[in-house]
Amino acid sequence: MSSENAIKINDIRISCSAHATEDLQKVKEAMLFFLPEKLRVIEEITDLDISGHAGHPIHLLELVVKHRRKILEMVNYLAELLDDADKEFLFDELDNHLGEDNCLYIRANKQDALNETFTLDEKDNTIKLVIKLIVYQRKPQLIEKTLEEYGLIKKD
Repeated sequence: MSSENAIKINDIRISCSAHATEDLQKVKEAMLFFLPEKLRVIEEITDLDISGHAGHPIHLLELVVKHRRKILEMVNYLAELLDDADKEFLFDELDNHLGEDNCLYIRANKQDALNETFTLDEKDNTIKLVIKLIVYQRKPQLIEKTLEEYGLIKKD
């Protein structure tokens, strides 16, 4: 990051659900794909068991990265994984992916992640990535510039 006004990242959350018909270990592997390899053995995935419709078990899985160095490694890795077309899509659709809570919301195809491919997906059964920005005074242009500097979005 070169900008002295750059917005920092508070944390990155990766979450998804694993239904009874899915292999829990494979879903966890798909989530870990979004971490640089050396962080995959360090970070822990929490698992909350709930009952879904008709009493079927569902695992709510979440991984949170809070350490500054790990966050930067992860953002750089995510920027490498995203292709230019996806970065341009996120730029064009930034209003739909940036919440009032200053979080960048990205959904990725769960099956593609298991095959080590990052594919944006807007469906329900996805892996959700939430990048929480530290913003004291919301300035859309500064948020946009910062996300560009991180390599997560790109103008056409």
